[in-house]
Amino acid sequence: MFEAKFMVLKAPFMSKSGGVSSEHPLASTAGSQVLREGGNAVDASVSVSLALAVTQPHLGSIGGDFFALIYESSSGKVYCINSSGWSPKELNLQLLEDLGLKEIPVASPHAVVVPGMISGLQKIHERFGTLKFSKLAEYSIKLAEEGFPASHRFSEAISRSRGKLVSEYARNLFFKGGNPPAAGELILQKQLANTLRSVASDPRSFYEGWIAESLCKFLNSKGGVFDIDDFGDFEGEWVEPLKSTYRDFEVYEVPPNSQGATSLIILNILENFDLPILDPLEARRIHLFAEAAKRAYIDKNRYLADPRFVDIPLDEILSKSHGKKLAETIREDSVLDYSSLKPGDTTNFVVIDKSGNIVSAIQSLFHGFGSGLIDPETGILLNSRASYFNLSGPNKVEPRKRPLHTLSSMIAISEDNEILAIGTSGGDYRPQQHALLLTNIV
Repeated sequence: MFEAKFMVLKAPFMSKSGGVSSEHPLASTAGSQVLREGGNAVDASVSVSLALAVTQPHLGSIGGDFFALIYESSSGKVYCINSSGWSPKELNLQLLEDLGLKEIPVASPHAVVVPGMISGLQKIHERFGTLKFSKLAEYSIKLAEEGFPASHRFSEAISRSRGKLVSEYARNLFFKGGNPPAAGELILQKQLANTLRSVASDPRSFYEGWIAESLCKFLNSKGGVFDIDDFGDFEGEWVEPLKSTYRDFEVYEVPPNSQGATSLIILNILENFDLPILDPLEARRIHLFAEAAKRAYIDKNRYLADPRFVDIPLDEILSKSHGKKLAETIREDSVLDYSSLKPGDTTNFVVIDKSGNIVSAIQSLFHGFGSGLIDPETGILLNSRASYFNLSGPNKVEPRKRPLHTLSSMIAISEDNEILAIGTSGGDYRPQQHALLLTNIV
């Protein structure tokens, strides 16, 4: 059994028949209900994801992206789905220059990539699901149609994003009477419920039917440059997960265009120090961890991007020798100057079923409430992921390119087949959170 080396603030949940961990109780309820009805971890994940999109739209609506690691207990294999959207084919550096932009504004149609989430859910369901997709969407449709009670955190998030939730639709949805909803007030999303019904019947309608047409028309009315083919040509992609080791664990992460490699670089650096003899709150351990993270983030910024556009020396930067070389640059009496991290809003969840199948998934709009743009016909709140593009370097703006992603998930498997599924919110901070959790537990 794992022995946590840090303070546990909540009692652990234990079950022999499966479990769901998510950021909203109604989403966890949706997944648990699917497990009780005989669905597996992937079935439950579809239901959890859609329910989170309704109840946590500021963190991960269906207008955002999706990644997941899936552990198949029968084979012991780990699979990875990358369903992060690409930029429209007309978005390029020349366009931004013509518009006088030195970066892509968050609250802008140019910040929106084709939302990948629904394709990702369809892909994992087609490969591993056992229940009908339409059934798995029922709970989220009900939540959108009949409403869910706003929490204090949700109300505060709405208040913080008042400056970009300026459309008439957004005001009617989130600022009835001019104020954010009080805790317990029902949030109704009728248009989104209709959209989810179409998705439940045919997920590809998001990319090839009326939903895609509506999103394309809406974004272009705001100055966007989308073509319907930007949606129709998009599909989530099965990719090989990154794999490394930390002590006696095999550690899996999401590959580029995700920043998952950053967590593995941190771990490779830290393996060169005897962390277990140091208390998690000891100054020396915190110093070593922070310095390892800084060096890993420098590698992230130097190399990581969409691998369809750049060559990434993954074998080199994920090697133990590279980790050792970086570890040797850490000094006990000095610190490396590094401060380019950016926060982000995301929602992660983990599901395990009675057979031991595990899904560690993450979905996001990037910033809280994404771009702030909501299509009134579909009720879809749209992401701001393209604002993470740069104007130069490996992550520069290019047509149909996927931005470097802050999203990642982790699964770690010991030699004794003990399995940890780790995921957090946190934007650029996520890689060090993954590494911190693993090193504190292992």
